[in-house]
Amino acid sequence: MGVPEPDLVLTVHTPRPGVAVVDVRGHLDHHTAPRLRGRGFELIDQGFHHVVLNLAHLRFSDSTGLAVLVALLQRTRTHQGTVVVAAPPERLRKMLRVTGLSLVVAEHHDVDHALAAIETEGTVGPGARHHV
Repeated sequence: MGVPEPDLVLTVHTPRPGVAVVDVRGHLDHHTAPRLRGRGFELIDQGFHHVVLNLAHLRFSDSTGLAVLVALLQRTRTHQGTVVVAAPPERLRKMLRVTGLSLVVAEHHDVDHALAAIETEGTVGPGARHHV
């Protein structure tokens, strides 16, 4: 019998000063969302004011995941930073559109595109939606 996969796995990469990429793998729900929120707040408080959430391996997210996204966005904005999402699953993309969060959270095809946008624009602000 194999070891069950954890509900949520977070892996952090810091490709350059002030920028953190958080690979989010698994399920993001009311049980696991506090871990992402806490880790995101730690990163922001450590000076990583631009956060890329790589959602390529996110299997599930409910509205609690959106609440975490809003909390991280508010926290980064207090430091003139931003949160962007890379490779969001279709269901989450729909949730972002329905709730209006797609107007303030930039979406990118993948992490490379997200990092390039941060590099060229310095910051990705409201309405700067990039889905390649």
